[in-house]
Amino acid sequence: MAIVEVDITIIGAGAAGLSATAEAVKLGARVALVDDNQHPGGQYFRQPAPKNFTFASLASDRDRQRFEILVNALDSPLVDYRPGATVWDIHDPLTIGVADGQRSGRIQSSAIVIAAGARDHVYPFPGWTLPGVITAGGSQNLIKGMGVIPAGPIVVAGNGPLLLVAAASLVSVGAEVAVVVEASNRSWNIVRHAGELIYGGSNLRLAVKYLRTLRKARIPVLRGYGVIAANGGDSLNSVEIAPIDSNGKFIRSQVRQIAAKTMVIGTGLTPSLELPRLLGLEEVSMPLRGGPNVLTNEKMMSSTRGVFVAGDGSSIGGVELSLVEGRIAGINAAVHADITVSKSAKATLTRDFTAHKRLCRFRSGLESVFMTKVDWYDLITPETIICRCEDVTLSELEKYKAKGLTTPLQLKAATRTGMGRCQGRNCLASLAAVTKSGSRDKEPNGEMPRTRPPARPILLSELLHEQLAPPELPEDPHLPRKRE
Repeated sequence: MAIVEVDITIIGAGAAGLSATAEAVKLGARVALVDDNQHPGGQYFRQPAPKNFTFASLASDRDRQRFEILVNALDSPLVDYRPGATVWDIHDPLTIGVADGQRSGRIQSSAIVIAAGARDHVYPFPGWTLPGVITAGGSQNLIKGMGVIPAGPIVVAGNGPLLLVAAASLVSVGAEVAVVVEASNRSWNIVRHAGELIYGGSNLRLAVKYLRTLRKARIPVLRGYGVIAANGGDSLNSVEIAPIDSNGKFIRSQVRQIAAKTMVIGTGLTPSLELPRLLGLEEVSMPLRGGPNVLTNEKMMSSTRGVFVAGDGSSIGGVELSLVEGRIAGINAAVHADITVSKSAKATLTRDFTAHKRLCRFRSGLESVFMTKVDWYDLITPETIICRCEDVTLSELEKYKAKGLTTPLQLKAATRTGMGRCQGRNCLASLAAVTKSGSRDKEPNGEMPRTRPPARPILLSELLHEQLAPPELPEDPHLPRKRE
């Protein structure tokens, strides 16, 4: 198997990965940039294929200019850019395994920057697997990457700033948004935390822009409400919402039903930790930032020397924080790789350290504004699907718990929860929650399933460097496994 040697390997070509690449290249570092998307940009700077340009881009002039500057670095002869490639293993802290067609092999470097981004934090509830129920991140992908407008009427529901972004984006492309349902009802917190929010800069201006978009379109925003169920047969036809009391409990006696063909559910993001966990990087629990976060120092270095983690793949903070952390990680990774750092790079670091502190203060204020006491796992009923890949319900898990299989690892082995195409990304947190005994504040019982390679599904043909006949798949391989 071929081994390529570079100074720095950067995993992920989103905001953090691109900014890390740009800074490392300025210093003369040889960089391998690996990304599983066909186009650079990640979620925020997502670039649609030309055939999908069905309406004007949602990107502002400022964002288009920033993206053009970032991708210019990919033209450098110092960059080995690999789009559509999957990092499936990290053999040792500084050697990665890449599935990349005929270029599959290993990349060895003196430093690694993991900028793998985040994914939607999904909580199961009755009807969450119905066709027509999509995540906030999924709706952004449909619009920005595919040029697809979800069918209306649309209910946008959940908690957090991403909900506002998703709703405004839908309205901007002409989607029929019926209502926005936000669980938090702490508008007075905006004044209380104004001292932190003022550090948001362009983030605040964007928030105002999104609110104006909704107000101009006369989209009602229900605060202090949450969706408790999605209804339908072959597809979604309505959602049920209920007010939330001061203790975070749903007032089910006041349920309202809203007709909908699409529901966009957004309850925050969580870092993509498959690769950090393969390395055993130290984590810290941050419930307001998607749960487990990678512990890094001010240089963005993790608990393993030479491994840097930046952007939402470390701790949820948004695009501005990702750009800053990417620059910090890129320069410090070059330092670790014994690349001489220029005076201008040192000046960039000084500015970015200051910007990082400012943006972190803004993030704390924003978290306080949207903080809610809701326990979303209270929505689960016995019939609710916990693992959608393997079609495992809560009642099935409870059946095995009654037989004495009470740890997440035991239940995974007995029911195949977490063994499907998503490899547990959408269900292992829920599995941990339902295995708690007594108070939900307690830690899950027993050992959690370990992260093992491959970190993402890959083709054996790419590892064997030969063509294999395609597998025989059902009509839609993404649908849950049918049980006899």
